[in-house]
Amino acid sequence: MISFLEGKIEYRGDKYVILSAGGIGYRVIMFPKLIDILSKSQDVVKVFIHSQLNMRDGTFDMYGFQNKEDLELFHLITSVNGIGPKSAMGILSTVEPKHLKAAVMNDDADYLKKVSGLGPKTAKRLILELKNKMDYLDVGDMEGVDLKQEGHATEALLALGYSPSQAKDALKEAKGETLEKRVREALRLLGKK
Repeated sequence: MISFLEGKIEYRGDKYVILSAGGIGYRVIMFPKLIDILSKSQDVVKVFIHSQLNMRDGTFDMYGFQNKEDLELFHLITSVNGIGPKSAMGILSTVEPKHLKAAVMNDDADYLKKVSGLGPKTAKRLILELKNKMDYLDVGDMEGVDLKQEGHATEALLALGYSPSQAKDALKEAKGETLEKRVREALRLLGKK
């Protein structure tokens, strides 16, 4: 099993890169934001890998992460019955790890439905199966995480036509005491891009 790859990015797609390592080009599926970060580097990059043989399609897929913590979280999410690697990548690209942990610990299926697009049954199953597994997971400071406000802010940006990952990235950087100020700051940040 491949644990990590180190090499140069030869090609950048929307959801994957071709990473040249040891004279071989590996197709690695990643978050769009991670692709942007890594492709700006002209140096050798190191990517932690989850590899999986897809028996139905007869393909061997590799999913890349910038650090081991993201890879561990990916493994936790894919351990939930009914959530495969593609769904897990979708969840991780739209939900901050600390917000995911807060939603699981607080039984907030509504937040997960709004932000990640999970169905009601899948969101409840994710919470049920991960409740006792996420305690040890270090995802940063969880103090002051208000999922209700986060959900409303995300919904506002989605209603304005932004993608879930754009909304997540903008809200991560946006500061403000009220919901209105955070959304306004997020829109200002999105306008710069």
